[in-house]
Amino acid sequence: MKAAIIGIGNMGKNHVRVYSEISSITLVALSDLNETLGTQLAEKHHTKFYRDYEEMLEKEEIDLVSVCVPTSLHFKVASYCLKKKVHTLLEKPITSNINDAQKLINLAKRNKVKLLVGHIERYNPALRQVKEIVDSGILGRIIAITSRRVGGFPPQIKDVDVAVDLAIHDIDISNYLLGELPTNISVNKQLNHTRRRPDSVEFFLKYKRASSYIQANWISPVKIRKLNITGSEGYLEMDYISQKIEIYKSNYSKFKEESSNFSDYVLLFSEPDITNVSVKKKEPLKEEILFFIDCIKNNIDLDSLFALKALEISLKK
Repeated sequence: MKAAIIGIGNMGKNHVRVYSEISSITLVALSDLNETLGTQLAEKHHTKFYRDYEEMLEKEEIDLVSVCVPTSLHFKVASYCLKKKVHTLLEKPITSNINDAQKLINLAKRNKVKLLVGHIERYNPALRQVKEIVDSGILGRIIAITSRRVGGFPPQIKDVDVAVDLAIHDIDISNYLLGELPTNISVNKQLNHTRRRPDSVEFFLKYKRASSYIQANWISPVKIRKLNITGSEGYLEMDYISQKIEIYKSNYSKFKEESSNFSDYVLLFSEPDITNVSVKKKEPLKEEILFFIDCIKNNIDLDSLFALKALEISLKK
């Protein structure tokens, strides 16, 4: 299949590299407003460069495209690709507002093309392993999820706040792991070193039988990407960066305590069984792109409604 990329900033460059590594893909063209960078990158990867993405889509035969432009341009660029009936991998967030997000989803269905919104952490092999662990029941009933996604300010992000840039990952992950949407949402957004866009946020999401606490900011001097899960039968820690997982399986005895005032069960804990889960390290972006290609080749249905739901929560005030 023939692929193209629109937008070759930080993320777009990685898309260029990954497509160039996949033998079943021919990278036919790149498009960006930066002609100097675009020409250099096109020469390096033996492909064509266009300053105008519309011209590129008119002149080239393209099966799939990655859209890696700023969020404010997502709807304009992705809708043009979908109208041209090109399968589209759109970097998250889907758009900057709910109405445009729904329009893109409807447009993809109407034109019978695939639209995948790139919530990249879904393709992190460590998270996929965690999903299997959660679904297996090893941890018992999931009681609470805690996520921390913090670090320095990203100068390239100019059109969204920290909730839509960072916290949206963990909102989607909470929904994904629990297989449902929250019934109640509380949010605390703050402006610390910025004037217009919140640079720190905490979400508290209440689900039917579980909760999720999410902390994200652009102000911490250290980059942290961690997930903790508390279950009725154990506890799990995962690091997105190192792709390490540890499970602490509960060891306890249970007996009924009687008194004149109450009757209740008491748990006596001993040291937990600790398991380091083996994860075969893979690049999440490459896994995401390979999944997208497979969906196109085998006509597997894609529904990016999950991305709309995550955006809807991240926009809460």
